[in-house]
Amino acid sequence: MQITDCFLTNPNARPGKTIRPKGVVIHWTANKSSGANAMANRNYFNKPTTIASAHYIVDDRQIIRCLPENEMAYHVGAKSYKQDALNRLSSYPNNCTIGIEMCVNADGRFSEVYRKTVELASHILKQYGWGVDRLWRHFDVTGKNCPAFFVTNQEALACFGVTAVMAWENFKKDVQRLLTDDSLVREDALPRCAIQIELPATGALHEGVAYLPLRAVAEGAGGKVEWDPLTKGVKVNGREVTAHNVNGISYTPARELAEALDLQATWDAESKTVILHGNGKRN
Repeated sequence: MQITDCFLTNPNARPGKTIRPKGVVIHWTANKSSGANAMANRNYFNKPTTIASAHYIVDDRQIIRCLPENEMAYHVGAKSYKQDALNRLSSYPNNCTIGIEMCVNADGRFSEVYRKTVELASHILKQYGWGVDRLWRHFDVTGKNCPAFFVTNQEALACFGVTAVMAWENFKKDVQRLLTDDSLVREDALPRCAIQIELPATGALHEGVAYLPLRAVAEGAGGKVEWDPLTKGVKVNGREVTAHNVNGISYTPARELAEALDLQATWDAESKTVILHGNGKRN
C-alpha cells in the first residue's frame, strides 16, 4: 500500500494542534463529478477560504495524506454529537479522530476506492493496536448522511447491491479480515501479477442482494463443493452456505459465497457486476 504525502499549508484547514487519536472516521466526498479525485479534494482543502480537512483522501489510483495523524483535522465538527460519540470520543471529536475521505468521482473505479480504504483502515488500526470497534461513520458521530453509501439504502444498493447496514458491516468485516491476515504484512515481498477469470455464467438480483450460481463460481475459483447428506445442505470448502434452487441451479448470496472461498466481493453498480477479489490467502 502506497501513501503519498501532500500536506496542507492552509492554516484554516490545518490548525497545527496535536491530538491523541482514539478512532477512525470514514467519510465520502459527496462529489460525483468527473475529476473530483483525491488530489482535487486535497487542493480544495488547501484553498485559503476552506475551513475543512481530513487526514487521508482515497481515490482509485492513490491515497493522499493531507495531515499527520497526530494533528487535528476539521472533518467531523458539528453543533451537537451523538451520545455514544460523546461517551467514547470526547465533547469535540475532531481532537481525537483520524479522518478518511472516500472519493466517488464518476471517472474513477469505486471498487478500487473501497479496496484501498479497507487496506488503509486496517493499516491504521493495526498501527495503534485497535479493533474494528474504533471505526466510525461520520453518521455515527454527528448524524450526518456521510458516507451515504453506508447510511442510506438507496446509495448502498447502487454501490454494493445490499442495504446500508449490511454494507457497513461488510466493510468492517473486510477490515477485520486484513487485521487477522498475517500473510499481508509484507505485500511487496514477491512480485505479483493480476489474474482475471471470466465465467460463462450470470447471477441474479433479488431484494437488493446479488446471488451467484454456486457450483460454477465456486469451482471456477478453485473451491470444493459438497452435498452434506446429514444436514441436506451444501458446503463450499467445508463451510455450509445458503443455497436457493432455481430451475435446477443453486444460487448463493455473493458475499456469503465469497467468504467461503476466502475472497472479497464488491459491487460495480455501473455494469451491475459482482467482482471477486483475492485477499492474500490464496496463491
